[in-house]
Amino acid sequence: MKRWLLLVFLLVGLSAAGTVAVQSWMAGSGGPDQPLITPVPKRTGNEPKAVVEGKLDYNFGMLPQRTTGKHSWVVRNEGKSDLELWMISSTCSCTLAKFKDGQKAVVKPGESTEIVLEYETRENNGDYAKGATIGTNDPSYPSFPLAAKGKVYPAVMTYPNEPVVNFGVISSEVPDSVVPVAVFSFDRPETKVLKVTSANPSVTGDAAELTAQELKSLPPKDVKRGMRVLIHVKPGMPLGTFRDEVVIVTDHPKQPEVRLSLMGKVTGPINCVPGAVSMHDVYGKAGATNELNLVVANARATKFEVAKKPEKLQVEVVPADAEKKAGRYRLVVTVPPGTAPMRIEDEIVLKTDHPKAARVIVPVSIWVLN
Repeated sequence: MKRWLLLVFLLVGLSAAGTVAVQSWMAGSGGPDQPLITPVPKRTGNEPKAVVEGKLDYNFGMLPQRTTGKHSWVVRNEGKSDLELWMISSTCSCTLAKFKDGQKAVVKPGESTEIVLEYETRENNGDYAKGATIGTNDPSYPSFPLAAKGKVYPAVMTYPNEPVVNFGVISSEVPDSVVPVAVFSFDRPETKVLKVTSANPSVTGDAAELTAQELKSLPPKDVKRGMRVLIHVKPGMPLGTFRDEVVIVTDHPKQPEVRLSLMGKVTGPINCVPGAVSMHDVYGKAGATNELNLVVANARATKFEVAKKPEKLQVEVVPADAEKKAGRYRLVVTVPPGTAPMRIEDEIVLKTDHPKAARVIVPVSIWVLN
């Protein structure tokens, strides 16, 4: 019986202790639904006191690429001892906090200092939000964030603002195919286009000032001045898909050139059906063959020569049938048996004796599997 009484007293004692502990925790935290509060060290009256003037975030607005945005904050020491400031971290290497004394600042009581936040736009494009965390020896204010936001845009912009100019389908028999591109700068409206160059002699370009009406029609607002660049594709391009590049040379010191890729498809008197060699899931040990039709307009007899092909492939042009009808040919592409697994992304170039189609380009996409 004594043992039972001792056990009952022990349980009652533990229950009471637990109740006291819970009540004590609730009193210190503001209740079970409130987060625990880290106590602030008691001030003795001799500590430094950091006071930052103004908002901790700054909007740079629009900044061009390859520039550095700078904004400064004034920090006062309203305490009784020296205030120390340093950078704890930043969101990226493009954002730095700088102090008068280098990487750290010491502010005497009653004095102030400046912290400069620098943001390098580099090649970024679009909206951004960057910042740095500053550490202090103020026990009640151990750190604070400084933030910068805004939007980065290229120093020289184009409209359409895509990096690729798509000509779509053009005919080799058309004298000239032209696509216009507007070129302008927000931070330097007087920017000029000096020349337009391309490694392809069939691709040329010229530039002139945008008219007032053209400026109004541009979707980007507040474009005060700009240039109209006309990109020309002249006859002489190989038949089939093409990819090229033009370089727009400007007098803008921060962006002396703009590179645009060109793409499209040239059609003419020789038609390849289908327009590309596509062979997926080829079993390398067995190999495979694919045939495309080459049709020459007006049934003109034409000579073909394989000027370029992927190294591992066998390529030949043969008559389409036993009767060897003029204007009808087959492009035979073979993956030889025993070809190692690989991906072939290339093109076949055919030279011809046709006066209006000196070359025919056929894209190649082949997957050879194990």
